[in-house]
Amino acid sequence: MQKATRQQTKDHNTRLVLKTIFDQGELSRADIARITGLTRPTVSTIVADLLASDYVIETGIGPSVGGKPPTFLAVKETGRQLICLDLSGAEFRGALVDLQGTIIHRVTSQLADRRGEAVLATAADMVASLQSIASAPVLGIAVATPGLVDPRNGVVLRAVNLDWRDMPLRSQFEDQFGVPVHVANDSHLAALAEFTFGPERPSRNLITIRVGQGIGAGIVLNGQPFYGDGFGADEIGHVVVAHNGELCSCGNFGCLETTSSTRAMLRQAHMLAGDPITSWEAFVDAVQAGNEAATNIVAGAGRHLGAAVANLIGGFNITTIILAGRISQLGDALLDPMRSEMRHRVLPSMADETTVAFSTLGSDIIVLGGSALLLQRELGIVG
Repeated sequence: MQKATRQQTKDHNTRLVLKTIFDQGELSRADIARITGLTRPTVSTIVADLLASDYVIETGIGPSVGGKPPTFLAVKETGRQLICLDLSGAEFRGALVDLQGTIIHRVTSQLADRRGEAVLATAADMVASLQSIASAPVLGIAVATPGLVDPRNGVVLRAVNLDWRDMPLRSQFEDQFGVPVHVANDSHLAALAEFTFGPERPSRNLITIRVGQGIGAGIVLNGQPFYGDGFGADEIGHVVVAHNGELCSCGNFGCLETTSSTRAMLRQAHMLAGDPITSWEAFVDAVQAGNEAATNIVAGAGRHLGAAVANLIGGFNITTIILAGRISQLGDALLDPMRSEMRHRVLPSMADETTVAFSTLGSDIIVLGGSALLLQRELGIVG
């Protein structure tokens, strides 16, 4: 095994110190040395560099315990800014974010009928707009896209809705904007956002399932996104759950997207005899009012979701399942049949140990996931 160079050791220790401050909040140099196991001179040298480069800030003096009063340190949230794009919906979202995940400025753009190079130009315009108003050095750019993504090389292998195939997004944007660029699937970033900015949980593993026009899952294992050997670990939407079901866009019949996506539920509601429902808002209102036909549609969607999640629980034994997207508006009408189906399809004890809840991050979840990715890849302070 090759011995680490002095520079590699220094980089590792710097990331360790910065992560410790990020995770723990205000700390003294002595606190950092105690937590990390590094010597006090090493910590002092690293902190001096971090102060000089605007990554941390001194926040005040603590009480003396017999010697020199300690000086507390914290991450300087304004020291760097992050540019994050969410290209997963019909409306593209972009944001300028600080080092603590606070959104400073937003931009949006409607996808309309744009495809291919036109989509790339739109995304580039959004980045340029955010870069032009940044009030601190830009740490990097994170781009979330639908489809199959190679996050290691920053290549979108296939995104049908964007008409992208083998799109070298990272290299193109790095050449254009001169800062590091990271690209990942939108569902993977939703999971990373939950791990980083969601409520504190007892486990470092979780699964986030985004339900919208389509359905995708993101998996975090021990604080790291799990992509799978072919980068397709998120493709839960194309698992068949209804034999002899409807034709899916992927060519199979009865995929989860045909039973439990918002599009599938609304399609069923639109076909109701006598009183068809034509908008998602009207459908949610009908469910909340106890409309029997609407609640039956939701119950069916929940059961199929429960069947798919049971397979994930049986395969990974991850006890935190987060649902993200507009389906949170359906509440227990969706969760109750989902949980019941899970219990019937996996060991009941495993189902009982699993928490299924809606995300609290709202529509910013993908943008926040992008900021978490940058913090992880560029600074090593997430994971």
